[in-house]
Amino acid sequence: MTKQKHTMQPRPSHDESVRQDFVTDMRAFLTDEIYSLITPHYEKNIEPEFFRSNDRKPKDKSEVKKLMLNDRGYQSWSLLQRLSQQMMFTSVIDTVERNLDTMIDDLNNHQAIGSLEIDDSLEIPKYLTAYDIHQQPGGYHTESIKNDISAGAVYDFSLPIYSRNGMGEENDLLAQAIIRYIDEHLDTVKPKEILDMGCAIGNSTLPFAKKYPSARVIGVDVALPCLRYAHARANALGVEAHFSQQNVEKTSYDSETFDLVTSTLLLHETSHDAVPKIIQECFRLLKPGGWMIHLDVYPFHNKENNPLYDFLKDWEVSNNNENFSGALRNMNMKKIFQDAGFSNETIEFTSAEAAAKYSKGYTGDFYLKLPVYLAQRPINP
Repeated sequence: MTKQKHTMQPRPSHDESVRQDFVTDMRAFLTDEIYSLITPHYEKNIEPEFFRSNDRKPKDKSEVKKLMLNDRGYQSWSLLQRLSQQMMFTSVIDTVERNLDTMIDDLNNHQAIGSLEIDDSLEIPKYLTAYDIHQQPGGYHTESIKNDISAGAVYDFSLPIYSRNGMGEENDLLAQAIIRYIDEHLDTVKPKEILDMGCAIGNSTLPFAKKYPSARVIGVDVALPCLRYAHARANALGVEAHFSQQNVEKTSYDSETFDLVTSTLLLHETSHDAVPKIIQECFRLLKPGGWMIHLDVYPFHNKENNPLYDFLKDWEVSNNNENFSGALRNMNMKKIFQDAGFSNETIEFTSAEAAAKYSKGYTGDFYLKLPVYLAQRPINP
């Protein structure tokens, strides 16, 4: 496992490092090798048996779910996959807790560039406090001590394990996918004011500051432990960015401030009520001609009827505390964009390519096609 990429990351002991490497390898085995056997097993054994009894294939994911939840092979994989997520956090938390006091003491040495704005009165939305997203204990917002950064450190340190070292050395794979999309399809976009919504630790914020060094780049989030860590992390990496504790449903910025508003894996962590508000806020914040680009989990441009695929996509919903992810897929996102005021001609649900040179089992330079939802605010109202 790749470790200690910047000075704000905690350094694991030998035993902690070995545990983390074990969990990384376990997740790689479960995700890359065992998971790849599920579809062939279903097509060879489970679906034919259902067909013999019903003279048809399963019609939707609910029928597939009944079949798969009674299959010992799937049961075993699902249990181990969920446990591996818990093992990941346990292995990382030991390292963070052992180093936490030193890391907090070192915050003052990582404040020279950029800025951090804190809103002590901000209320954390219920959709972030009702359960621990991704099973990370305490979620991303919980504070246990003064100047707590533990949630941010745990998130940063666990991402390489979760992704099997596939997110890049700075955990910035997703933002790089957006940047690549802009370069290939929106090459006239030269933003001077950029807002990254739901920025967490800034791993998807800093790539924009590097790509557009003359731009003002701001990351906003409600989770203060992540924001403290994000600002210190940016300093450790020598990248100027600004961070602010705000709810992306309604920020404090003036209308028509930004040329580009982005997010990575934000929308599926929110709620039915929040998504339209976020899109409306994007429209308000964008200058005429500005672009909104959200990278998320569900490809709205791919509506093929595949009950097994739909069932497997819901694994995170049922087993990894991604409670809203499944519901997001059923929302009429195009109408939400239109209702917010975005130009219908520029609304697009497509995919962006991402590189992951550290992952095994893939060929070619690009192996991930990540869903992106984008739209342009009209130049003329």
